[in-house]
Amino acid sequence: MAELEQEMEMDVDIITLLDMDNNDVDFYHVATIDYEEKWYVFLQPVKPIDGIKEDEVIIYELGLDDEGDDKFIPIENDELLEKVFQEYLAQAEEDEYECDCDDDCDCDDDCDCDKEESEGSCENGCCTCGKK
Repeated sequence: MAELEQEMEMDVDIITLLDMDNNDVDFYHVATIDYEEKWYVFLQPVKPIDGIKEDEVIIYELGLDDEGDDKFIPIENDELLEKVFQEYLAQAEEDEYECDCDDDCDCDDDCDCDKEESEGSCENGCCTCGKK
């Protein structure tokens, strides 16, 4: 069991930021998306933070500082914040139904069989929808 937990921890991307008091705060890197030619990063606190619920994320615009290092820019426009979040949800839903297999698969993700993806593979085979 400990080996599985260690393996899972190795796959987790953690980003450390400084809070207003210059204390290190660790965040899970949930996603990075491109929206209207800008990049946005989605972070979730590793440990509870006052004012942030367990299932909430923090979204920053990703930019570069003067030295060319990543810079996390707070989004102050609520309308933009909502649009970026909705784009994340749309991309996450799209990714959920994408084919996961290697490049040798002929799957085109658009199976024309009657089965739902959750029902398992159809007579054709396939990684996500049953199609070869």
